[in-house]
Amino acid sequence: MVCTTLAWWLLAAGALAQETEGSTVEPTTSESAPAAPADATVAPVSASDDDMIEEVIVYGDLFARWDGTRWLIMTEMGVPYALMMASNENDQFRTNSFQVRAVIACDKDWKLGKKRYEVLCDVEDFSMQAGVQRSERGTKPLAQAERTLAEVDAKLTGAKLQLQVLDDGRVAQTQIEGVTTRNRRESLQNQLMNQVLDRLMSGFHLKLRKFNQLNEGDWLEYNSTLMSMPAPVNITPAGTNMVKHYLNHFEGHTLVQSIGRGMVSVPLDRETKTSGPEAIKNYKLDLIGVSIFDIDEGYMTERVWALEGTVTAGAFFDDGGYWYAGRIEMLDEDERPDLGPTRVINNRGEEDLNLPPWVAIER
Repeated sequence: MVCTTLAWWLLAAGALAQETEGSTVEPTTSESAPAAPADATVAPVSASDDDMIEEVIVYGDLFARWDGTRWLIMTEMGVPYALMMASNENDQFRTNSFQVRAVIACDKDWKLGKKRYEVLCDVEDFSMQAGVQRSERGTKPLAQAERTLAEVDAKLTGAKLQLQVLDDGRVAQTQIEGVTTRNRRESLQNQLMNQVLDRLMSGFHLKLRKFNQLNEGDWLEYNSTLMSMPAPVNITPAGTNMVKHYLNHFEGHTLVQSIGRGMVSVPLDRETKTSGPEAIKNYKLDLIGVSIFDIDEGYMTERVWALEGTVTAGAFFDDGGYWYAGRIEMLDEDERPDLGPTRVINNRGEEDLNLPPWVAIER
């Protein structure tokens, strides 16, 4: 799509406003706001003689982005601990970095209230590439990792995702429809697949202003799902974050620039650490991102983001931190992007000649 290059250029070239300690935030230079769409209701807002009168565009369907739409999603992630991936055939491997790509087709399914809808999304295509621990790169462990990834691919290609979405742009819940849990191993598999899906879908989570207004300005979002941090099964990170969004009209596009900061605490492996303050690691989170909105429809059509989590100074050693980046793009009905193979690859920054390289997602 035409906007893809613009969004990545803004993110990479620094047109995105960045907030640092002791400095102010300056969003990109804006142009005049585009006219209201022809099918939208425009209501004047009362104002005093000294105030500027602003038009409020009332969109008829605040859930329109889920109404018969298709999406390309590409994400990559690295965590400072190992996540165990397992298959039904007793294959398993540990990874702390992976890339996921998917094409999904979504439809509104059931209205759950005035501000909430249940949405069903078909996974039309799916691929996953993952790094493995250096200690698991023998012929047999690599074969197990390949079989495990192939099973994850087979389970998620053609699967149905059940979402609960809010009218302000947030995604409240994501789960795979029709998944059964007959034993502990299947329960572990399902939890890990849901973590992968959470990272896949969290880019859709962007809280807008009241009535999804797309006038220029800024607003705050607290505890965004996009800035949450996944963890091994039975470990629950705790933290808080804040994202400031800036809406500008730039070269004919409606852009939302997002800058976020947060902190998350992660309990360490209790098999190797005792309880107490030393069993907790804290990570400082920083997010930057750019979204493109369709002002006629009132919803986001593309988003790119990059998040970095660095361990705080109180930690005993630096563990590589947490990083998470991705891209969402709305697709036309006839678009069929190539997602690439599902396979084991190098971890980011490694150069094992026996494995395919890690190729960053347009960063």
